[in-house]
Amino acid sequence: MINKFKNTKSYLDNFSQEIVKLLKIEIGRSRRRRSMNPRGKNITAPIDSTKQLKDSIKSESKEDTNKISYNIESLSYGLTVDEGRKAGKKPPPVKDIAQWIKAKPVRLRDAKGKFVSMDDKKINNLAGVIARSIGFYGTAPVNFISEALEASMGKLNALGDSVGKDVMENVDDILLKIGYIKKGDNYEIRKE
Repeated sequence: MINKFKNTKSYLDNFSQEIVKLLKIEIGRSRRRRSMNPRGKNITAPIDSTKQLKDSIKSESKEDTNKISYNIESLSYGLTVDEGRKAGKKPPPVKDIAQWIKAKPVRLRDAKGKFVSMDDKKINNLAGVIARSIGFYGTAPVNFISEALEASMGKLNALGDSVGKDVMENVDDILLKIGYIKKGDNYEIRKE
């Protein structure tokens, strides 16, 4: 039956791709983020300096006989970035933070303001400090998902046109499936 609703399916396929596009735009947009650490600095930068989160976002559809569903997927930390992280939780893995430091890249300065060369030991030490700070203070929410969804809601209103078109094209099948019988050009409720 889902195959007969080609207009609706096409619209939902396009809508899910639009959400993916808007999520990628929101991730790449430079935004002000506040530090939860009282000694930390607020920053204005894109969420995903390594582009890994942005590149991981995709839409997948799953069809069964009478339904279709869509999942928007990304790397697991995307939801944590969006919602933030509460203070007092177990720190994130140091190896993940170290990987982020290398990919970003983060550069350290000494007391005189000169850049310091980063070896694995310094990277791991810095990653440990950052991980402990995140565990202790948490992180502020970024809300890029809700902003992307809010931007897409206006486009969802047009879904009714596609559904209506499909219903009109399949009215006979729909009425027969729910228990009517066709007599000429008229439909009657099937009596058992």
